Amino acid sequence: MNEKEYDEFEAIAFIRQRVSGAQDCSDDDLLLLIDTMFDYYDSLDDDATDDQYDVEFVAAFVARQLAKDKECAIPRNLVPELVTAELEYETTLDN
Repeated sequence: MNEKEYDEFEAIAFIRQRVSGAQDCSDDDLLLLIDTMFDYYDSLDDDATDDQYDVEFVAAFVARQLAKDKECAIPRNLVPELVTAELEYETTLDN
């Protein structure tokens, strides 16, 4: 059986299909959002609580980080929906 692996461009297409307003975000901005999510997960230690994996925590971290990037045009109010859509994409993967 072929396992479906994470594909950033599939993730972007998936996000755009599910989030109104994501069509206005560039691929680069959405890739930055995805990379920032993975940076957040990488920053957690083995003692991380389940709460730290909740959409609210992830979205808050991502929003803070994106706010530091003056070239990122993702509206901050859209971040929770984008994070949720990316997490939904991850559930479509086999591994």
